[in-house]
Amino acid sequence: MWWDRFLWQLGFCVCHQAPERILLFGERPLFVCARDTGVFTSFFAALLALSLLTRRRRAGTPPAPVLLLVAAGIAFMAWDGFTSYWGWRESGNTIRFLSGFAAGTGLAFPVAAMLNREVFGGETSLKVGGSLREWSTVAVAASACLAVYLWRPAFLFRLGQSWLLVSMLGTLWSLNLLLSSLLLVKGGRRRPAFLCAVAAVLVAGELSAAYVLHRWLAGHGPGQFPWAARGPVQPGGA
Repeated sequence: MWWDRFLWQLGFCVCHQAPERILLFGERPLFVCARDTGVFTSFFAALLALSLLTRRRRAGTPPAPVLLLVAAGIAFMAWDGFTSYWGWRESGNTIRFLSGFAAGTGLAFPVAAMLNREVFGGETSLKVGGSLREWSTVAVAASACLAVYLWRPAFLFRLGQSWLLVSMLGTLWSLNLLLSSLLLVKGGRRRPAFLCAVAAVLVAGELSAAYVLHRWLAGHGPGQFPWAARGPVQPGGA
């Protein structure tokens, strides 16, 4: 299907796309690896809950316990990546996804604080992650993502694929929105619509450049589509 092939090309911009490391819904694969899936889906879900959809007035640096949890999530992903890369242990797709998920969820808290402060002019006296309501909202969003991407029934493939696409583009866009605000906002004058447009242009340029660079470094374009191979693709571990 042309849509699946388009997403496979898009995923090539940011991921190695080793077929054995891609999560399957039934026998249908996503377009980036399990760890990237965890990072993108959790980060953007948490960011929506903490900043883009609501509570943009909270712009203070998260409390110390929250920052410790952020560090723990990043350390978990780093441990899983480095120990498996150096052959000290064999990782699997479930732990790859969970380590990316932990890091992505954690990183959303400080990024939300910066977005709320720099883009939306929030109050620094109100700390992101400092209320039970915020944690409840993030917990609901994170639980929904976990349910979909750990269960992965075939009938939810399009939902999982679509949310991953939205999350991947939304993550890149939100980070560029923050960058644009830091570079372009002068004298406290904020123009969110203009900054949103600039961020979208930057995402398009970055993905195009990343695609070309990946092709050059790899010496080829995206590999064979997993669904075109003979027989089902086997995931790399549990």
